[in-house]
Amino acid sequence: MNYVLIVTLILLVAAFAIGFYRGLFGLLSGLLSWVIIIGFLYVATPLIEERYMDGAVYQKFYNSVSEHITSGLVQKENQTIDQINEQREEDEDSQDTYTTDDSTDEETTDIGTPKKAKIDLSDSGSLRDYLEKLDINLPKKATDFISKAVDSTTNAAVEIAENISDDNEKKLSSANDTITKTIAGQTAALMVKGLAILTSLLIAFIITRVISLIAQFIGDLPVVGGFSRALGGIWGIIVALMIIWIFMDVVTCFSITPSGEKLMTQIESSGFLNILYVDNPLAFLINK
Repeated sequence: MNYVLIVTLILLVAAFAIGFYRGLFGLLSGLLSWVIIIGFLYVATPLIEERYMDGAVYQKFYNSVSEHITSGLVQKENQTIDQINEQREEDEDSQDTYTTDDSTDEETTDIGTPKKAKIDLSDSGSLRDYLEKLDINLPKKATDFISKAVDSTTNAAVEIAENISDDNEKKLSSANDTITKTIAGQTAALMVKGLAILTSLLIAFIITRVISLIAQFIGDLPVVGGFSRALGGIWGIIVALMIIWIFMDVVTCFSITPSGEKLMTQIESSGFLNILYVDNPLAFLINK
């Protein structure tokens, strides 16, 4: 059952009903409130984000994500080493099988060297595919943000981690550290951004609540008619969409967490929700 879709539909219907009931003054106060909210989000979020980045909040997120990525890298590394050992055993068995005495032509097999994969994690799609191999599933908007931090040093480290051999085993630990620092650092920054959006939103709601109470008093006066109620209902839907889009921004920021991953799965599995997600006009809050 897609709970996100159910909650979204309920929110849209409830928003229309509330807006219809509040009418013209609800429309005007709602319009002013959301101008304040969006403006406050745009201005205050970077400032709050900067404070979080300099404090314990970022470090806590970084440590959590770092452990997750390191676990995936170690698991993938062990699988690769097991495959190499199996290949070595097969090569040794093959050489024993095809070895002949000196009186016959020597028969050899051309084992060859595995072709190195060309990896560029600065490409969002490649980064997403790479993280999936580490059992980390992120939406495109999240990998778009994380991929910005990837440079040639990180790509070189991934080449080492992806192509383990006797020559580079000593460099593997350093390579994994580089990969972890780049991806975990940028992912933690994305989570900090999500928390900053939530904090800004909370402060903005407190400010606009005062405006709403004043408008409610005026709206109780018998001056609104059916037309203003219809406009209020339409605005209610717009307000609900604003909330949904901000919620989707926050989910994107926390998509690496188990809860965030579940919510993203429900969003992407619904055609309606996916349209709202892809065409989110408030996505600039992530990339700002």
